[in-house]
Amino acid sequence: MTNATAITVTDLVKEAVNDIPTADVLDTGQVAVTLSADVKGRSDLILLEVTNSMGSGKDLTVTILAGDYPPAARASLGSLALTVPGGASPVTKLIGPVESARFIQDNGKIDITFTPPASTTLNVAIRCYKMPKVV
Repeated sequence: MTNATAITVTDLVKEAVNDIPTADVLDTGQVAVTLSADVKGRSDLILLEVTNSMGSGKDLTVTILAGDYPPAARASLGSLALTVPGGASPVTKLIGPVESARFIQDNGKIDITFTPPASTTLNVAIRCYKMPKVV
């Protein structure tokens, strides 16, 4: 297969049963891959579901890159690196929501880098959910 070129953002509908979307997949190569998610400037409404299927002891590093200033007034705090551990069976974790003032790019997207351990082929599934604003 080929790696995804962007992260698909699924808008959730409030007060409804929402389908689970098809995951974007990274399953080719042994180097870090950076993908964008078009969150339309609202990373504070995003949940990222990341499944690491690389195996036991093969932790995935997920780095949400610092945004552009402007609009990200707190971009100077830098990127945020998190770990999704590897396991005997696939491990799924949720990441987010994250602060728009730190991570949003000037195009309204967030950029995320997925880094496998050395000499390990990526085997990662990603889903991105955008929660509706409820008033």
